[in-house]
Amino acid sequence: MTALKSEVNSTKIKPNDLFKDYFWFYSNIYEKVQSAVNEYFQKDIELRFMGVSIDENILAYGDEYFVNHIPVSKNSVVKIKISSDLVSSILDVTLGGSDRAFALKTMTDIEAMLMKSFTLFVYKNIEEPLIKAELNKKVLESAKEYSMTFYAKCSEKHAGKIILTIPDYMIPPIEIPEYEENYDISDFQSAKIKVKLSAGSSKIKLNEIKTIEDGDVILLENSNINKMSILWDDNKVEFNIDPDPSLIISVDNNGGNEMEESSSVKSQNMWDSILVDIVAEFDNVKLTLGELKQISEGLVIDVGSVYENKIKLRVENQVVATGELVILNDRYGVRIDNIAKVKESEPKKEVTSVSAETKAENIEAVSTNEMQKNKETDKNFDYSDFEIEDESI
Repeated sequence: MTALKSEVNSTKIKPNDLFKDYFWFYSNIYEKVQSAVNEYFQKDIELRFMGVSIDENILAYGDEYFVNHIPVSKNSVVKIKISSDLVSSILDVTLGGSDRAFALKTMTDIEAMLMKSFTLFVYKNIEEPLIKAELNKKVLESAKEYSMTFYAKCSEKHAGKIILTIPDYMIPPIEIPEYEENYDISDFQSAKIKVKLSAGSSKIKLNEIKTIEDGDVILLENSNINKMSILWDDNKVEFNIDPDPSLIISVDNNGGNEMEESSSVKSQNMWDSILVDIVAEFDNVKLTLGELKQISEGLVIDVGSVYENKIKLRVENQVVATGELVILNDRYGVRIDNIAKVKESEPKKEVTSVSAETKAENIEAVSTNEMQKNKETDKNFDYSDFEIEDESI
């Protein structure tokens, strides 16, 4: 049923398909009609709800009907139809049998008054949920009619149909209940998701990345030995941990020199001095939602098993080295045990109008000089491996 604009104001929604309409008719009309039939005739007459149709009702075909148009408002009516077979059965029950053949066209005034009285009684029983209001002409012209069909059985031999036809604007809108969560996090305590654990980060020069060697220790300036961060999707939550004393190393026995002092190669160009973020992260681990909830509530958790995993140093999501977590004073560091190899980038082909021979000679000369410099400084590093954002450039 399509919701119509009318003088009846409502912020609710009317049903827009037959399934919802069927449910409304069944729950609001069916029992009331059944009760009205039994009460009026003081006899058990079984009703079966056959269905709801819009405008054309194919369930009504093949029968003649006694019809009563019941005015509800100035321009609105509810129609109640009773099939000829059922009218005959009802009259036999209430007035006694007759020798004459029954026909709707030859009904007596008493018989017609009885059936009219019955249809009004049925309407009085169902009118409470219906909307009765004066509507404008536009609404009335575009209105649809809903027909509710019942199969009525008086006895083994006598049966028929009752059809109620109601304009759609008289059917009240369906009230949508306020959404209420019927579950909480406790229902998913054991569900697991993949997360990352971050020990911290630091700023480092590109030139320093080129000179990292096995045994060096990278100090994570943005770290705290009592805290780590857990990352999943776009979420980041800090949690408290108990630091492992076995990770503590002394400055004089850190397996290498500090990065700022070990950088013996002076910057050759402006790119070397650019600062980038280097982040220390463990491989993905699985945590239950219950554990995530405890972490978000500030619970101190044990990540002892994570300490045994390798930790990776990333720059712009690219792994530049791996190592093991250590503690220097009140911060974390990473002792390098493997330098990641960077794939050599293929030379770009240039399209130009300059003479091919001249261009080839220039490229060969430049390439030879650059390759000689790269051999002296870094065989596996390329600035193009990182996306750099620096306002000073």
